Amino acid sequence: MATREENLNVKTRYGTFNGFLDEKGVKNWLGIPFAQPPVGNLRWQAPQPLQPSNKTFDAKKFGFAPIQEGIKIDKFSEDTSGDYQSEDCLTLNIWKRGEGKNKPVMVWIYGGAFLSGAAQEPAYNGSNFVSAHDVIFVSINYRLNIFGFMNFGAIDKNFEDSGYLGIKDQFAALKWIKENISEFGGDPENITIFGESAGSMSIFLLSVAPAAKNLFQKVIGQSGALGFYNTPENSAQLAEKFIEFSGTKKISDLMKKSSDELKNIYKKATEDRKTNLMDLFPTCDGKFLPENPFKALKNGAARGIKFLTGTTADEWRTFLLGGENFFEIFRAEPKKLSPAMQRYTAKTPEEIYKSWLKNRDDTEENFIDFVNNLDWRVGQEICAEYQSNFDDVYLYLFSQQSENETFRSCHALDLSYTFDAPYIDQNYDRNFAKVIRATWVAFATNGNPDNEFIPHWEKYSAENRQTMELNSKGCTLHKDLNMENLNSLRYVYED
Repeated sequence: MATREENLNVKTRYGTFNGFLDEKGVKNWLGIPFAQPPVGNLRWQAPQPLQPSNKTFDAKKFGFAPIQEGIKIDKFSEDTSGDYQSEDCLTLNIWKRGEGKNKPVMVWIYGGAFLSGAAQEPAYNGSNFVSAHDVIFVSINYRLNIFGFMNFGAIDKNFEDSGYLGIKDQFAALKWIKENISEFGGDPENITIFGESAGSMSIFLLSVAPAAKNLFQKVIGQSGALGFYNTPENSAQLAEKFIEFSGTKKISDLMKKSSDELKNIYKKATEDRKTNLMDLFPTCDGKFLPENPFKALKNGAARGIKFLTGTTADEWRTFLLGGENFFEIFRAEPKKLSPAMQRYTAKTPEEIYKSWLKNRDDTEENFIDFVNNLDWRVGQEICAEYQSNFDDVYLYLFSQQSENETFRSCHALDLSYTFDAPYIDQNYDRNFAKVIRATWVAFATNGNPDNEFIPHWEKYSAENRQTMELNSKGCTLHKDLNMENLNSLRYVYED
């Protein structure tokens, strides 16, 4: 009979990893490298595979967070911009309870606008998740901001994929998981990737990336579809501006700088408004990522992948945390904040808005409703419609309200319920957290979200537009819930 110590030593072709049992009785393996450290000559290069090893590694603490200037959403969320950052950040973490094999695998990809975030944030505690549900939970790190998404390719062909290195990091982690997760008790043929915000945008991009085919079977996309990406032209211009701002003339000069020096240049460039919210989104150049991910999805690029996806009811309201005049700034410079309006040029933002208003008054409330639909809900609904032609899709609207009336059902509010941990709200409804996690786990396990806590959830399609409203007061299935907005705004994505 195996001893407890032996059960915590897991042998893979890349070494034996020695984990630990926590106070919940959950097995933890932390800080496992899935690629070579992207340092030195590997800076701004695609992640390189590890060499096989017979060594034993201590897997009892998290690896480094990616280098970043932290975005701290509120006093309850963790700021990952502290001392424990490094370019050497390509690690993953695994949690498991009990024995057994072929358990469903759920891989979490964090958000943070591709600028900040880390797998080790306390809110993303895999032990909490696994202590309640018999799955293998994995969280992964990926490079961020200028280290993961600065497109230097047009300046120097030696860095041709630098505009989406963070997505390639995710891809490398998924390859490692597919190859090794059975040794930890997971089923490599039942992998679900899920994420929120930039994490959700990432899983959609991975779904249409040809190289990522067969690495996972299901996705859960929380608040972020295929409208959030960069074009090669825009990201190349940004890279040129960054080099100019840095006082150097070529990439080789930047390669000589330390990570701290680069971080400080990035910080100053951001403060100087040389970058905005969308500038460091992944570049879609037709190589690793399709040039038009929406069209790729429509044409079946994600065939064979089941989707569970949706948004919160009031996504943009989270950004009021940065200042109560956020929507005034949005109105004044919509193309700096709205991915949809930045990309669509046949009409001005004002024309798009006036067309949507029709006979309604131009009020702040209506403007907020407009941008929430334009950038979030409509894009997610179109993705659901496209994918429903090729596999099962379940669409939701998360309408749970924040304890702060200003934020309502804002972006990232659902994280408290996904992980049963404070994020936007300290006093979230823990019973409702059980509902959300049970639903996510049911989908990850069976490809169907039905469970004892919610009514039967019908699939979404263009012929039968069914949306599950998720709320602690009761979960309700609606048909044609957002049809007016979908019909009046879809041209912004499709024309």
